Amino acid sequence: MMVEAIPIRFYERPPSRSELTDRFGRRLTYLRISITDRCNMRCDYCRPAANAYRAEPYSQILTFEEIERIVRVAAGLGVNKVRITGGEPLVRRCLPSLIEKIKQIPGISDLSMTTNATLLAKHADEIWNAGITRINISLDSLNPLRFRKLPGIDLAPVLEGIGAAMAAGFAPIKLNTVLVRGINDEEVPELIDFAAERNLTVRFIELMPMKHGLDWEKHYISIDEVLEQPEVRHRVDVDAKSETGNTAARYLPLKETKGKVGFITPMSERFCDGCNRLRLTADGHLRSCLPDDDELDLRDMIRNGGSDDDIRAVFARAALIKPEIGVYGLNKQAGQRSMIHIGG
Repeated sequence: MMVEAIPIRFYERPPSRSELTDRFGRRLTYLRISITDRCNMRCDYCRPAANAYRAEPYSQILTFEEIERIVRVAAGLGVNKVRITGGEPLVRRCLPSLIEKIKQIPGISDLSMTTNATLLAKHADEIWNAGITRINISLDSLNPLRFRKLPGIDLAPVLEGIGAAMAAGFAPIKLNTVLVRGINDEEVPELIDFAAERNLTVRFIELMPMKHGLDWEKHYISIDEVLEQPEVRHRVDVDAKSETGNTAARYLPLKETKGKVGFITPMSERFCDGCNRLRLTADGHLRSCLPDDDELDLRDMIRNGGSDDDIRAVFARAALIKPEIGVYGLNKQAGQRSMIHIGG
């Protein structure tokens, strides 16, 4: 179901540079851009059931030129960090050309990407050369049979992609694991070891109720419960002071190496007070909060002749409607948009 965009007549005046601050004093400097809602994986927590999933027609997806223009305007408002997401961004053709264009925009100092790594062995060098230096890789299991059950494909190309990213020189490389009770929650120690042996950082993410038909209560497990596992406590210094930065993750050191492990707690311990993010969906809607279905339509406005000032006004409106705290659908059906439509 499409989300009804807020009409353009409600947009505020265009802000001046560095004025992109919400009602709660949070500077919005980070834009996550989904460049496609297509993916070669079928992770149950991300996309609706096969008979309910419909990718947008290509004509409804933002062009690279439209994305570049939006980022250029956002950079003029103080946005300095961009992450390219999907779907799976590497399924979109000619991605390096977009990376090069964004990299050259004045004010963008941090350009990164999230991928499932299945196509990374083929494309690692070219996206590195285009300008991506930091990369996050989704890895929900190291068990080949379990992995095939989760995303529906083989594990081998993902491991090959991780190796290619390491060889290409990406740093840091972070592995993201969504924890699903009864599926992969007992693999936490193995995933910690896998990352530590390769000088990588793994981050464990609590399951979010972001799609229809997901039995969230059955499959949710909190990070606190994970940290009570004896094999996890054997590896992680759970009594150490958490390290936090400009991300949603908090990090704890490993006991036997110099590495660390990250934990992202959108359900059990909110981090909304430090949120500096906006999201641009593949079909051109600006979203100020992950679980909030209020979206602003940039695509149609641009295609109907909107000016750069009009784009600035949309960003101003997104800052104005950003809620203080994101509310997930714990006691109701999940939001109208699944993660694959919003962007990871």
